[in-house]
Amino acid sequence: MQQDNLFKDFQPSSAADWKELIIKDLKGASFESLVTQTSEGIDIQPFYHKELDNNTINIANPAQQTHEALAIRNWINNFAIKVTDESEANKLALEALNIGADGLIFECSSIPDFKKLLKDIQAEYCSISYKTEASSYELAKAYFNYLISEKVDLSKISGSILTDTLELRDAGVVELAESNFKDLAKLINSIKEVQNFKVANISADLFHNAGANIVHELAFTVSKAVEYFDKLTEEGLSISDIFKHTVFSFAFGRKYFFEIAKIKAFKMIMIKIAKAYDYELNPDDIFIHAEVSKRTKSALDFHVNLLRNTTESMSAILAGCQSLYVAPHDDTKAAEEQKQTFKRIALNLSNILKEEAHLDKITDPTLGSYYIESLIEEIESKSWEVFLSLEKQGSYSELFKLQLVKSFIDQDEKLGSDAALGRKDAFIGANMFQNVGEPLKLKAIPTESSDFLSSKRAAWKIEKLRKRTEDFVLQNGEDSRPKATIILFGTDAVAKAKSDFTYSFLGMAGIKIEEEIFLKDFAKLETVKKNLNSDLIIYCYKEKPDFHEANFKHDNAKIMIAGQEANEEEMCSKGLYACIHRHSEAFSFLNDLLNDLKITL
Repeated sequence: MQQDNLFKDFQPSSAADWKELIIKDLKGASFESLVTQTSEGIDIQPFYHKELDNNTINIANPAQQTHEALAIRNWINNFAIKVTDESEANKLALEALNIGADGLIFECSSIPDFKKLLKDIQAEYCSISYKTEASSYELAKAYFNYLISEKVDLSKISGSILTDTLELRDAGVVELAESNFKDLAKLINSIKEVQNFKVANISADLFHNAGANIVHELAFTVSKAVEYFDKLTEEGLSISDIFKHTVFSFAFGRKYFFEIAKIKAFKMIMIKIAKAYDYELNPDDIFIHAEVSKRTKSALDFHVNLLRNTTESMSAILAGCQSLYVAPHDDTKAAEEQKQTFKRIALNLSNILKEEAHLDKITDPTLGSYYIESLIEEIESKSWEVFLSLEKQGSYSELFKLQLVKSFIDQDEKLGSDAALGRKDAFIGANMFQNVGEPLKLKAIPTESSDFLSSKRAAWKIEKLRKRTEDFVLQNGEDSRPKATIILFGTDAVAKAKSDFTYSFLGMAGIKIEEEIFLKDFAKLETVKKNLNSDLIIYCYKEKPDFHEANFKHDNAKIMIAGQEANEEEMCSKGLYACIHRHSEAFSFLNDLLNDLKITL
């Protein structure tokens, strides 16, 4: 049977061919105008081509080796349980294992009664991990004593101690003691033959959730890792044993391709670091535990968090994680508002990505992606450069004491939250398409100043604004909600775009748009205004009308214009309240507006 070459009529295109075509379509605009820069200082090109790839190494994800019956890729699907009562926690754990979990994460404030906690749970057949703010050394020692007493084959157990003492110190939870590293070294020495249980945790979670950009997140994580390696090797451990018993924890955010590249870049840096200790590191020995981001979530229209969880989980899996925990999408809500149903949805998300998206059927779909490989190279290079500059100033702990870590991250966080306020970064339900009037019960909103790092949602300033209004309405009734009317002078696209902007801009403060009025005859404006019973009136137009002083005044409402005006100051002197536009300082403006509307709760 003759086989035809279906591509014989298509000639290969070079990078120069693509660039020429793009320049032609730009019709005079510069090619460079299409290049955008991220907060990490990385230029995003309009297109990527194999000629521009520069032979970047893309480290392949680890393939499933433990059982031939399993798919080519496998990651542990974890279910987290806060332990306040061991019997109740045990009940929840057994239910989770029966509905699709293959890993458990117990969050303990003290050493639990393992006989009650692990009753009827076979430790050889699932991953069991622990998080604790108490001594992880004492907890791990008690856990292994329990396993030995139950005659469990230690070579078959798996799991981790997901407690990073330096991270707890950075969050102001514990004080660091020199004994912490000595205890960790003793623990690693005592379980050298236990290959699949990790007792050292080096976590980047807090960096990410506090607002660090990806380059700073990696640079600080590497700096922290080097401090762990130095302290543990001083206690006589080999770097090989340290890597075999360490789990690296990362939170994954909304920058899908960047989050994939982040882990690949981190592995490349770890190979460099290992070489400095005269060790040839196998990338498969870098164990990655992934969690979805806290920073990207919003308490506003919180069901959208389910979509965010999905893309973040996909990027974690495609990046090569071996362990994954998806927090329920209502995790931003107060504890009494959270529902068990959403915990099951979160657990099922990973199973759907296996069973329906088939992400476990191929080792690494990212191999050969020019874009991702370019990002890997850029992120690795920039992170390494920042790490080296930090090393000149001392160890990670010294950097933290000097407040350098917090200073970098605070700057990144401000850029991120300002981008959310300025609607440069879209958060559905928060700064776009708001559900004004939805019930709002938030977990604690972080304070703006502290010597320690804390998780901050990118939309937290918007949540703070909305909560102020919703608390006022809750106390005074729905009729007290500030209301606005939009008047459009014409039906053109520009006026409508300004109207859409107004919805989202005022919606960030919980201000309700009562109606849109299309006004064809400018002369009828004053008549229309008299019949309005709104707190705010906003004018939207393409062609500026011939305003006179009366147009800016109303007995009960403040009048604004959507869009920039060169003579705004003069218009305000005649009674206009303000112009609102994409360059407005949204948070301070809306704060002042609520004050002027007597919403002071």
